[in-house]
Amino acid sequence: MKKILILFTILTTSVVLSQKEANGKIYIEHPAIEIVDQFTKAYVAGDLEKIKELVTDDVQVITLRDRTPRKLNWILGTSNYLSKNFVNFNIKHYGGSYPDVLEYKQDNVVDVKTYERLTGYDKNTGLSLDMPRYSTFRMNGDKIAGIWINDDQVLWQKNSEAYGTSKNGVIYKDHPLVTKVRLLYQDYLTMDVEKIKSNYTENTLFYNVMNSGIDEFKTLDEEFSQFDQYMEMFELVGLRESGFPDLLDYDGEGAVVISWIEMTFKNRKSGNTATILQHIQHWFNDEGEIVREDYYFNPAQLPQ
Repeated sequence: MKKILILFTILTTSVVLSQKEANGKIYIEHPAIEIVDQFTKAYVAGDLEKIKELVTDDVQVITLRDRTPRKLNWILGTSNYLSKNFVNFNIKHYGGSYPDVLEYKQDNVVDVKTYERLTGYDKNTGLSLDMPRYSTFRMNGDKIAGIWINDDQVLWQKNSEAYGTSKNGVIYKDHPLVTKVRLLYQDYLTMDVEKIKSNYTENTLFYNVMNSGIDEFKTLDEEFSQFDQYMEMFELVGLRESGFPDLLDYDGEGAVVISWIEMTFKNRKSGNTATILQHIQHWFNDEGEIVREDYYFNPAQLPQ
């Protein structure tokens, strides 16, 4: 039985190995790489005549958004636009990446694969277009006959839309959610911690912009863990709106109430008072609950 198993293993391995068949070669150095490199440099520089020398007359380009190939005019048009309107425009390999050449034996095809990064910002919109760019160049002799480009089409679309004017919701001066925030501020004047906490949910997150790291949030209990200590030292004696709160009701993104509040604190020991201008943002879910609070608080402004 043991001999049978060994024989079966040998036969199976032989069958698996016999199924492998090479269909070409991969090169790290190849004349086609130099041609693609010249093309990229010409494209970045807006050298349209050089581009024409390096591609076939019927060259085709396909991006992630294309259903039909684009032609030479698209290459020339985008190169001309980007080179003139993008500041610090560049396309180059990044990190440890390098191009590969794949020579396919069966189809007699040569492809150059590049792994690059496009950088620069549009001087008309101010938008930075920093994105990875994976491209395939199909060669026809010493010229480029086809290009497949994979990059961030969402970012390209965002830059295109930035040339126009578009709305992303509605701003309200008066709204039930604005009322909720005003009632929250009134509860702060009571200095009753449980009453104040009742305006939030157990899952509300708090972000102290001045004293926290990026995305370093506190839970409800963590936020109010030292509240009583503050109240032993300071009394909130006044609260006044600076202007009025606004509700930003975003399209599909929930709603945020932003407000500027003048808070006047009194040092219980010295009797000194100080008024602090606070900017606070309250984020609401679809149920009208406060799910996040961002605030700018500088304790150095409290009265000594």
